[in-house]
Amino acid sequence: MGKDVIITGCRQPSISFVDIVTGEVRPDIWKNLQEGLWREFCIENYLTNDRIGEVEQNKWLPVFPDIKVINPGFKWNSSKKIIEEDLYKPKHVEASLNTFLCEAEKFFHQFNGKKIGVHLSGGLDSSLIICLLKYFNIPFVAIGLCSNRFEFRTEKHIQELLGNFANEAELYDMDDYPFFAHLDKKPKHQVPDSNIKMIDASTHLANKFKEKGCDVVFSGQGGDTLLAESIGGRSFNGYNIGNEFLFPWERDFLYNPLGIELLSFFSAPDIIDQITSLRSDKPSDPLKIWARNFFKEILPRELSEYSYSADFLGYSMDGLHNAKPEFELLFEEAHERLGHPMFSAKGIKHLLNTDLLALEYNTYCEFCSKLSIAVWVHSLFRKDD
Repeated sequence: MGKDVIITGCRQPSISFVDIVTGEVRPDIWKNLQEGLWREFCIENYLTNDRIGEVEQNKWLPVFPDIKVINPGFKWNSSKKIIEEDLYKPKHVEASLNTFLCEAEKFFHQFNGKKIGVHLSGGLDSSLIICLLKYFNIPFVAIGLCSNRFEFRTEKHIQELLGNFANEAELYDMDDYPFFAHLDKKPKHQVPDSNIKMIDASTHLANKFKEKGCDVVFSGQGGDTLLAESIGGRSFNGYNIGNEFLFPWERDFLYNPLGIELLSFFSAPDIIDQITSLRSDKPSDPLKIWARNFFKEILPRELSEYSYSADFLGYSMDGLHNAKPEFELLFEEAHERLGHPMFSAKGIKHLLNTDLLALEYNTYCEFCSKLSIAVWVHSLFRKDD
């Protein structure tokens, strides 16, 4: 495939790297990759880490010799020589609907003079943000992806309803931005990243917010953690805001380069304090019944009196199936670069003969992990950036 020349990519502000021998923390490893570090990438450790999951990154194995990634929500403890969570421990505060509204208003007040955008997803979490902005008479732009598929019928209705609350609202057909499309165009990145499914869709939304002149865009990330999971009261250990409440990849590669700040409303410590105090000792609430009732004065009845769930599995499976030809090219390049049997002709045949529409969840995740490695390898050597 010609000379192995890596074209250096952009700095990723949200991640850093630590030499676990010297303890040196580096902002990037592009120089190391150019010198051939990519050849020492340990596929087995990467797949093991994905199985362990993002919550327990302190248990992750190094994917490069003596180098570990420090992802958002984690930090290097130089005395113990380990990576550990950077947790925010909520404070138990006086909390009521009035105190929550006061803290929410203070949160939005810091963006006075800036044009605000909100992800119009149709879910309760982003919908609550939209309803709060309407309650405070704060102008905003709402942009989202919608679908005419049966399983999204309720979500689309909510999106259209809440779009009327915005000064400007736009919905784009999800079918025009297929899952797993154009994986060969993913921005250059230093380590494989599983955030490969919605590159087209996420890029389109970011560009549309830019066209509207937005300075800051709010997401509902973290709402599931605060509003659906059980709360342990005053003895609660804390939240990993960087890992659970933010979109670091989208911030680094999509929004920051456009001069837009991507934030989660639920990542603000004062908001976390309010909700954890309000839900202190409450059990798991997957339908968010407590939130629907508590915020019923602000929410439309379609959200306060009813619950629903959109299912993206169909889009994921269809996207995987339709992208098979692209997978084959990426896997072939990964084998030529890395020489791992997983990407050999036999391995590719096995992967491509897999009925992607019938994958079990764990098998689906493992397939995406393998695919993310091939996407990473291709990005390193692509010369069109």
